[in-house]
Amino acid sequence: MAVTDPVLDALWKNVLDRWQDEKAHSAFIDHCQQSDQLVEAAVRYRGMAADRERGEHAQKRLNGIAALALARLESLRTREKREPSRAAAYVLIALFVAASLGLLAYLQVSGP
Repeated sequence: MAVTDPVLDALWKNVLDRWQDEKAHSAFIDHCQQSDQLVEAAVRYRGMAADRERGEHAQKRLNGIAALALARLESLRTREKREPSRAAAYVLIALFVAASLGLLAYLQVSGP
């Protein structure tokens, strides 16, 4: 069973009622972006793309939503690259411990 977002539904109804109002579209898309529902926004605008009167504007909104989604993916990809790998840290710690133990063993064997 799909869970609906009443805020999204209300904002979309406002978009449909006030199609020429830029603020209505912006509020809807902002909510979708903040609530990670850009796919839902794209689905709704895609449904309007065949409409004679609203189709061109709907297609422009679809292009904007695609750009937002790509920017989000790029920011996630960049963030993942910047975070150091925990595996690399564990390897470095293990090498340091092994080198320290090796040095201690050498010092005990060679003695004063």
